[in-house]
Amino acid sequence: MSTCQRIMCSVGSCIYNTNKDNLCTLDAIQVSASAKSDSGAPYDETLCASYKNHDKKK
Repeated sequence: MSTCQRIMCSVGSCIYNTNKDNLCTLDAIQVSASAKSDSGAPYDETLCASYKNHDKKK
């Protein structure tokens, strides 16, 4: 991946979010649809499957 690309993220509960700069610390993410979704709505079909909650660290 090019070093000039960045993943912007405003999900403060994710362990990969820097919060300070709204940047994801991962080099790449997996984008997936929510379970059993084929609605075509962006909020249903563009979820970050790489998300991990702060409370559920490894």
